[in-house]
Amino acid sequence: MALTKEALRALVALQEKDAVLDSIQREIDAVPPRIAALKADLDGEKRRVDAAKAKIIELEKKRKTKELDVAAKEEDARKHSSQLNEIKSNDAYKVLQAEIEKERVAAGDIETEILIVMEDIDKARAEEKAAAAGFKKTEEFSKKDLEKLEAELSHARGRFDAAKAERDAAVVAVAAAARKVYDHIRSRGKPDAVVPVVGGHCGACQMNLSQSLTQEMARLKTLVICESCQRILYKPEQVAAAAAQ
Repeated sequence: MALTKEALRALVALQEKDAVLDSIQREIDAVPPRIAALKADLDGEKRRVDAAKAKIIELEKKRKTKELDVAAKEEDARKHSSQLNEIKSNDAYKVLQAEIEKERVAAGDIETEILIVMEDIDKARAEEKAAAAGFKKTEEFSKKDLEKLEAELSHARGRFDAAKAERDAAVVAVAAAARKVYDHIRSRGKPDAVVPVVGGHCGACQMNLSQSLTQEMARLKTLVICESCQRILYKPEQVAAAAAQ
């Protein structure tokens, strides 16, 4: 795979274009989770409202049930009261009177329970009102934030398309064989597939380079790969010279 300074420069330029694309892609990828988080917050506020409404409904059912229980106890007491004049036995009279008193006491106890339930209903309505206000506020903020995020996403996608066009133009200058090696390294999770040699060290893993490897780079006969991290190595002065030309 014969090389020239220009070919090496083209490879570095391609990586620069890919770095821009990678950066924009990270911006794009970061937006959906933020949108999901906003929607989750809004859904949480909505569930609070729904739970408060459901609580009110249950309490209203409870109140109505107890009101029916009171009515039933009072009706029983009225029926038994109307039977008192028909009782002949004094003992039976006392038993029926005790039963009537028991029913009236039970009705009174249930009425007390109804008052407690009504207090609970008032509290639940206040909670529902507060939850509804919280939901409305969150909805307003969420709408603005969502619009902002959608605009950010649209803008980022536009920048990505423009950067992709530049990348596609840059890749033409890179030989197919070199591009294959470059793409393979990037596919293994190494976006910095091409790194400079700095002070006799690999610019990525800092591994000392052997004299033979350094000499091979100087000859520009083939791509030189770091023996440690498997990245493509280049001398900055070679790329600078190509850029100057």
